[in-house]
Amino acid sequence: MQETKEPEVQNSEPLDLKSDKELLLEEYEKEQKRANNITFRELLKIYLFVLIALLIILPKIYISNHIYYLSKDINSMYHEYTALKEEKVSLLRELENLRYKVNIADEIQEADSFDENQSY
Repeated sequence: MQETKEPEVQNSEPLDLKSDKELLLEEYEKEQKRANNITFRELLKIYLFVLIALLIILPKIYISNHIYYLSKDINSMYHEYTALKEEKVSLLRELENLRYKVNIADEIQEADSFDENQSY
Protein backbone atom coordinates (compact mmCIF):
# COMPACT_ATOMS: atom_id res chain seq x y z
CA MET A 1 0.00 0.00 0.00
CA GLN A 2 1.04 3.31 -0.82
CA GLU A 3 0.77 5.96 1.68
CA THR A 4 -0.64 9.12 0.45
CA LYS A 5 0.88 12.07 1.96
CA GLU A 6 -1.12 15.15 2.09
CA PRO A 7 0.73 18.02 0.78
CA GLU A 8 2.02 20.19 3.50
CA VAL A 9 0.72 23.67 3.46
CA GLN A 10 3.56 25.95 3.66
CA ASN A 11 3.03 29.17 5.45
CA SER A 12 4.27 32.07 3.57
CA GLU A 13 4.67 33.90 6.86
CA PRO A 14 7.77 33.48 8.89
CA LEU A 15 7.52 31.97 12.34
CA ASP A 16 8.44 35.23 14.03
CA LEU A 17 5.46 36.99 12.53
CA LYS A 18 3.09 34.28 13.63
CA SER A 19 4.41 34.39 17.17
CA ASP A 20 4.04 38.19 17.11
CA LYS A 21 0.42 37.79 16.10
CA GLU A 22 -0.19 35.27 18.87
CA LEU A 23 1.53 37.53 21.37
CA LEU A 24 -0.54 40.48 20.26
CA LEU A 25 -3.72 38.43 20.49
CA GLU A 26 -2.83 37.26 24.00
CA GLU A 27 -2.15 40.82 25.12
CA TYR A 28 -5.45 41.93 23.60
CA GLU A 29 -7.34 39.19 25.48
CA LYS A 30 -5.60 40.11 28.73
CA GLU A 31 -6.55 43.73 28.22
CA GLN A 32 -10.16 42.78 27.57
CA LYS A 33 -10.29 40.68 30.74
CA ARG A 34 -8.72 43.38 32.89
CA ALA A 35 -11.24 45.24 35.03
CA ASN A 36 -11.64 48.88 34.17
CA ASN A 37 -11.45 50.32 37.67
CA ILE A 38 -10.60 53.88 38.45
CA THR A 39 -7.51 54.68 40.44
CA PHE A 40 -7.42 56.46 43.78
CA ARG A 41 -5.97 59.55 42.10
CA GLU A 42 -8.84 59.69 39.59
CA LEU A 43 -11.35 59.23 42.42
CA LEU A 44 -9.73 62.06 44.33
CA LYS A 45 -9.98 64.32 41.28
CA ILE A 46 -13.67 63.50 40.91
CA TYR A 47 -14.36 64.25 44.59
CA LEU A 48 -12.44 67.51 44.31
CA PHE A 49 -14.43 68.52 41.22
CA VAL A 50 -17.74 67.72 42.96
CA LEU A 51 -16.67 69.67 46.06
CA ILE A 52 -15.74 72.73 44.00
CA ALA A 53 -19.03 72.51 42.10
CA LEU A 54 -20.97 72.32 45.37
CA LEU A 55 -19.05 75.25 46.83
CA ILE A 56 -20.06 77.32 43.81
CA ILE A 57 -23.65 76.14 43.43
CA LEU A 58 -24.87 75.90 47.05
CA PRO A 59 -24.37 79.60 47.95
CA LYS A 60 -26.18 80.59 44.76
CA ILE A 61 -29.12 78.34 45.66
CA TYR A 62 -29.20 79.71 49.21
CA ILE A 63 -29.12 83.33 48.03
CA SER A 64 -31.82 82.69 45.41
CA ASN A 65 -34.08 81.07 47.99
CA HIS A 66 -33.44 83.86 50.48
CA ILE A 67 -34.29 86.51 47.87
CA TYR A 68 -37.46 84.61 46.95
CA TYR A 69 -38.71 84.44 50.54
CA LEU A 70 -37.81 88.08 51.18
CA SER A 71 -39.74 89.16 48.10
CA LYS A 72 -42.72 87.10 49.29
CA ASP A 73 -42.58 88.90 52.65
CA ILE A 74 -42.25 92.29 50.97
CA ASN A 75 -45.18 91.49 48.68
CA SER A 76 -47.43 90.45 51.58
CA MET A 77 -46.45 93.59 53.54
CA TYR A 78 -47.22 95.75 50.50
CA HIS A 79 -50.66 94.17 50.20
CA GLU A 80 -51.27 94.87 53.90
CA TYR A 81 -50.07 98.45 53.37
CA THR A 82 -52.45 99.06 50.46
CA ALA A 83 -55.33 97.47 52.41
CA LEU A 84 -54.57 99.74 55.39
CA LYS A 85 -54.42 102.81 53.12
CA GLU A 86 -57.84 101.94 51.67
CA GLU A 87 -59.20 101.34 55.17
CA LYS A 88 -57.81 104.73 56.25
CA VAL A 89 -59.59 106.45 53.36
CA SER A 90 -62.81 104.62 54.24
CA LEU A 91 -62.50 105.59 57.93
CA LEU A 92 -61.80 109.22 57.04
CA ARG A 93 -64.96 109.31 54.88
CA GLU A 94 -66.97 107.74 57.69
CA LEU A 95 -65.52 110.26 60.16
CA GLU A 96 -66.41 113.12 57.81
CA ASN A 97 -69.97 111.77 57.48
CA LEU A 98 -70.28 111.51 61.29
CA ARG A 99 -68.94 115.07 61.73
CA TYR A 100 -71.45 116.28 59.15
CA LYS A 101 -74.29 114.47 60.95
CA VAL A 102 -73.15 115.91 64.31
CA ASN A 103 -72.98 119.43 62.86
CA ILE A 104 -76.45 119.05 61.31
CA ALA A 105 -77.82 117.60 64.55
CA ASP A 106 -76.26 120.50 66.53
CA GLU A 107 -77.76 123.06 64.15
CA ILE A 108 -81.18 121.43 64.36
CA GLN A 109 -80.94 121.33 68.16
CA GLU A 110 -79.88 124.97 68.27
CA ALA A 111 -82.71 125.90 65.94
CA ASP A 112 -85.21 124.00 68.09
CA SER A 113 -83.90 125.60 71.28
CA PHE A 114 -83.96 129.01 69.58
CA ASP A 115 -87.59 128.45 68.51
CA GLU A 116 -88.53 127.36 72.02
CA ASN A 117 -86.88 130.43 73.53
CA GLN A 118 -88.73 132.74 71.18
CA SER A 119 -92.11 131.16 71.63
CA TYR A 120 -92.30 132.11 75.35
